[in-house]
Amino acid sequence: MSLSNKVNFFLFEEIVKKNFASKYKDSVLGIMWSVLKPLLVMTILTIIFSTVFSRKIENFPVYYLSGKCLFDFFTSGVGVSMNAIRGNKNILERTAAPMNVFVLGGVISEFLNFIISLIILIAVMIVTKAPFHFNTIPLSIIPVISLIMMTIGIGFILSILYVYYTDVKHLWSVVTMILMYASALFYPMEIIGEPYHQYMILNPLFWVIDQFRHFAVWGTIPDLLNIFNSLLLSSIILVLGIIVFKTHKNKVAMKF
Repeated sequence: MSLSNKVNFFLFEEIVKKNFASKYKDSVLGIMWSVLKPLLVMTILTIIFSTVFSRKIENFPVYYLSGKCLFDFFTSGVGVSMNAIRGNKNILERTAAPMNVFVLGGVISEFLNFIISLIILIAVMIVTKAPFHFNTIPLSIIPVISLIMMTIGIGFILSILYVYYTDVKHLWSVVTMILMYASALFYPMEIIGEPYHQYMILNPLFWVIDQFRHFAVWGTIPDLLNIFNSLLLSSIILVLGIIVFKTHKNKVAMKF
């Protein structure tokens, strides 16, 4: 490994540590919020919606958390990546550090939180006596890979746009809210009727979450065409993000 690669790897490692540690900086409970927050939200929503959807959703806490952990990784990963360049302007002005390291470091730091949320999901599955489908659980890595590629690709694009247009941050908060309701996090997709159903299923995040639930929660194999389409779409988003980032990174540097 060359000296420059060693320096970049060290920088990447420090960025991951900084982003992960700063999420709950000055908080009394610190990293414990990564555990308490999803549990508190899950408990509240279980009380509210488990009765409403009791006949349509078996084991609501597991159903909700299995979608929420993926959704939170995506939205948080993109959010941190979006601010990766603008938020580290002072460092990039003084050093020749590669910009992509800051974006990737942000995604990986949120992936660590995602791992914690998966541990919480497993704990909830044990407490609620949900079955563990060991023949399909390993396959749940497939939708996770799709989600990682999608997160990095969109993160690259928004990190560039946010340097030029600060309104992107406000727009992303609106998009996040729309995605939350369009991803069937706390309700069964079957309750959505036509003509809205055909539009909601265009949400790629819904398909990733649905595939993960099939593998990890229900022990079934989702439609193979949907899996292929998700992987293909995520790959396209990743490649597009890389192209946009490489094309504009030097122009962005001139904005500082």
